[in-house]
Amino acid sequence: MYDLIVVGAGWCGLVAAKTYLQVCPDAQVLIVDGDSSIGGTWSEERLYPHLVAEAHHGLFEFSDLPMRKESVLPDGRIPSKAVHDYLVEYATKFKLTERLRLNTWIENIRRDPASLADDGIDHWVVTVAGTREQIQSRKIIIASGLTSEPLIPSLPGRDEFEGEVLHSKALGHPETVNRISDPSLRHAVVYGGSKSAFDAVHLLLCAGKTVDWVIRDAGGGPSMMTPLSILGQPSFRLNNTRFFSLFSPHPFESPNESSWWRRSIHQSARRWAQLIIVIFWRVMAYLLQRSWGYDSSPNGKHLKPLLDLDSLFWSPATLGVMTHPELWDEIHSGERVKIHRDTITGLGSGKRITVSNGRDLSADLVVCATGWHARHSFFAPDDQLAVGLPSKTSFDPKSQKKWTDLQSAADSSILKELPLLQTCPIPPAPLRCEDDYHLYRFIAPSSENPSHERSIAFVGFLRTAGAPIVYEAQALWAAAYLTGSLKLPETTQREHQVARINAWIRRRYICGRKVPFALFDFLPYVDMLYQDLEVNSHRKSNMIAETCGLYQPRDFQGVVCEWLARQRGNETRVESK
Repeated sequence: MYDLIVVGAGWCGLVAAKTYLQVCPDAQVLIVDGDSSIGGTWSEERLYPHLVAEAHHGLFEFSDLPMRKESVLPDGRIPSKAVHDYLVEYATKFKLTERLRLNTWIENIRRDPASLADDGIDHWVVTVAGTREQIQSRKIIIASGLTSEPLIPSLPGRDEFEGEVLHSKALGHPETVNRISDPSLRHAVVYGGSKSAFDAVHLLLCAGKTVDWVIRDAGGGPSMMTPLSILGQPSFRLNNTRFFSLFSPHPFESPNESSWWRRSIHQSARRWAQLIIVIFWRVMAYLLQRSWGYDSSPNGKHLKPLLDLDSLFWSPATLGVMTHPELWDEIHSGERVKIHRDTITGLGSGKRITVSNGRDLSADLVVCATGWHARHSFFAPDDQLAVGLPSKTSFDPKSQKKWTDLQSAADSSILKELPLLQTCPIPPAPLRCEDDYHLYRFIAPSSENPSHERSIAFVGFLRTAGAPIVYEAQALWAAAYLTGSLKLPETTQREHQVARINAWIRRRYICGRKVPFALFDFLPYVDMLYQDLEVNSHRKSNMIAETCGLYQPRDFQGVVCEWLARQRGNETRVESK
């Protein structure tokens, strides 16, 4: 039996395993992943030509291993191969490769009672798909993240369609790369408006194809794409300062710990205070969008963000960095790509594709850049609820009433605490309480089942722009939690906190109504995690640097050792009493 199984060998899984082994060096740890190489989103089979990371060099690495500078492009962009190679180097350095088990798809994860265990202790059982092999572990970390299971929309008539249909996840598969380079494939349809759709269109145009790009007229619209640089700095760096989070109303400080700025600006219902926030984000949106010239072509108009200058703040669609700005020339010329704001309603005989306005398109290939399922299907529906995940099944009546009441009270409370959120142009639709993530700090089940006590944690279940910084903090928090070294509030307090932050996400980020999202607020979130761990997260030398300086993963170098030293000090004090 293993001490810990980590599900997922991407950024989250690798740092979760490495951190747990720092805390428990003698632990028997297994990392499982369904892909044939490590990396998750950046595994070798998911890389394709011209794919580049959005983060600039120095921001897409862990604190204890710098990425080799020779791996990146002269302007600081990071090719996808460099990201994959970095994660391989990380796994090798920390001796994780010997704990890896790849090509292992999970069919089911369940909790078995002590009576079924060799050592008489409750344990988790991971059932491997295909072989039905069962692997036992005392504890488990789910680090598969929110981008594991492709979402392909229902397309009636697919059996009659003679072209190919695939998800953007498959663009890196060798057979897909070969097919796209085949001269017989002349025309493609890309369906979706996210960053992955932009990348897919760019890939196809570079391969000499023509493209019909279909973006639903409903929903959040196309992603707002930011330029590579703004005001002489890589645009991705802007969000890695505390200055940005000053202008984002968030709940990661308790009301009685609020700073004067938060009390005066975010907790104020005064019009002038809200105007400061609105103007800041509209100016930033203008600076980020001005070079794209949305109104200069019919195609450009179709890519205009849904809420125009308010799209940056409210985020009706996920944001992205335009890693290939030359794509805009192709978009505006319209010679090889045509954009449609429509819905694909079905496929037909031959290579016919029908859209909702009744017109037909024709294509050899349909690429669905349509996002991801968040259904975590390796847990049974009842188990999903038990561990804090959304589920199609329902709570028992008592639990359902509890969470519905908490949800309603939290929504009223967050609107009163942060009144600007009352002005959201697209209010959230009513939501089943079972559709929420009930994870304390987005890591631990908020309502712990006695048989699950401190035996399961989640890493990577909050979408943010500060991935490595967030993942390292979550990994340490998870290790402290699983080893019983972290003091938690009572269950009722945890549940209130979970409901409060869920209510905030629904009101703050329109695209966060599907999965947890904290784009401009990740540093305050990290502060909260490190405060729980009694570790200093303010790593700069003075107030100006702390507020305006760039935060990089390297700023948190040694944080696990700091926490371990504090733990040893606490143990020494207890022994001396």
